[in-house]
Amino acid sequence: MKFEFYILLLLLIIPSLYKYSFWLFTIQLKEYRIDRFKEYLSTQQWKKAIKNFWFFVEAPIFLFSIIYFLDSKFEVILANMLLYLLLLENIFVIWKTVRRKILKPKVTWRLVLTLLSILMINIFLILFINTYLFIFINLLLVPIIIFLSIFFTLPIVNLKKRKLISSAIKKNWKYKKIIKVWITWSYWKSSVKEYLSQILSDNFKVLSSPENINTELGISSLIINKLKKKYDYFIAEMWAYKIWEIETLWNIVNHKHWFLTAIWNQHLALFWSIKNTIEWKKEIEKKVNENWWNLYVNWDNENVRKAKFKKTTKVIKYWTRKKADAVSEVIWIKKWLTEFIFKYWKIETKFKTNLLWKHNIINITWIIAFCFDQWLTKSEIKKSLKKLQLPKNTLEFVEKKWNILINDTYNLSEWWLFAWLEIIKSYNKSLEKILVIDELLELWKKSWEIHQDIAKKIAKKKYVDKIIYVGENNRKDFIKWLVKWWFKVKDVITDLNNIWKDNIILFEWRKSKLLFNKILWKK
Repeated sequence: MKFEFYILLLLLIIPSLYKYSFWLFTIQLKEYRIDRFKEYLSTQQWKKAIKNFWFFVEAPIFLFSIIYFLDSKFEVILANMLLYLLLLENIFVIWKTVRRKILKPKVTWRLVLTLLSILMINIFLILFINTYLFIFINLLLVPIIIFLSIFFTLPIVNLKKRKLISSAIKKNWKYKKIIKVWITWSYWKSSVKEYLSQILSDNFKVLSSPENINTELGISSLIINKLKKKYDYFIAEMWAYKIWEIETLWNIVNHKHWFLTAIWNQHLALFWSIKNTIEWKKEIEKKVNENWWNLYVNWDNENVRKAKFKKTTKVIKYWTRKKADAVSEVIWIKKWLTEFIFKYWKIETKFKTNLLWKHNIINITWIIAFCFDQWLTKSEIKKSLKKLQLPKNTLEFVEKKWNILINDTYNLSEWWLFAWLEIIKSYNKSLEKILVIDELLELWKKSWEIHQDIAKKIAKKKYVDKIIYVGENNRKDFIKWLVKWWFKVKDVITDLNNIWKDNIILFEWRKSKLLFNKILWKK
């Protein structure tokens, strides 16, 4: 191998690491699942990730390298072209690193296994193919190498997965006295898990799944590493992507109480339709009936109401209206305090909580019903409700100089979005209202229609004065819809650099957190 080849390989390291980091982060975000990644392939985000500036520079040089195979006279030209290309890409990656715009995957045993497989593939390539071709493969075909490495490691992954799940099942079944709770379906899972954990923790020892860990492997690891005899309750937020996975998750946790929070369009790419989502919940009902357990359902959600439960199913319906088993009626809402009347069977009492708005009261309703079923007293529940804390990155108020920032980036629900928009609309009239909004993912063919409805409602209701859209998909359409429904073009802004004071800024959905953090870092 010539000396200039070593130089090119050294210059390849930083750009290829950047590309591997991005694609491993993306695939890890999709939990290494082909069904979830397949939906990603249909988005503009995918097209942008593939057909970017560097692709249009690298691809022609790659085509030029083919000529080199036919005529060695072009080798010097090709080497120089690659040298300048890699120098530019190194500068670009270093610039991105300085600006903290590098996406890094989490270090897990599967990531390490995948990286080892990638290393083996590259060792094979560098030994048996032309150096120039090796460079272009690690510039243009990184996703293919990653998928090959995932395919090659699949037998090891499946073996470890079966062992992990088996160990979790064996350990969990030892602790039959621990009361186990499963919180599931489209949204609100994390919020209600946090509220329930906080209330029960005041009187019992509680283990709950951290943050948004809700897969069979995540829950299995939690059981193996954390579950002990000392706990009274084990609360797991879990999500099944396929109907047979419900059976697997039940075998892992063997829970007695189920909570169906809401059914909506999230994850349509996996279930294909709301009708299928509603139908697939029957697997849950089947397990409830087999064991005569409790199923708490959110009757405020219209899609849950469409689910026809059998009369033999022990369903406890909760709502903010009268036709349900557990009902909460809001009396008044003041700053940081809500008072409501709670009714459940023969119980009727007033409660106060520092949580705001109807949607939180819906979630608290089934939690209170569950607490009464667990023989907690009114005084114990009242005491806990008054000191409830919102989950991290959920309606977090931060005062920054003369501005109020609201971090609601953990939320991924259209319902929550409009609940909080109602709050800031009624906030101090002298403050200018600004919304920073990302997009909702995995909506499949409904994505265009759902985002159009969101834009239409925001514009027509005049919730805010200015909007920044940070999503990558439907960007042009979203702005067009806003303007169509009488939102002013000048009020669709691209950054917050010219925002000085007297503003209240609401950050909604995941990617908007980047802008929220950027503002916090500013002096």
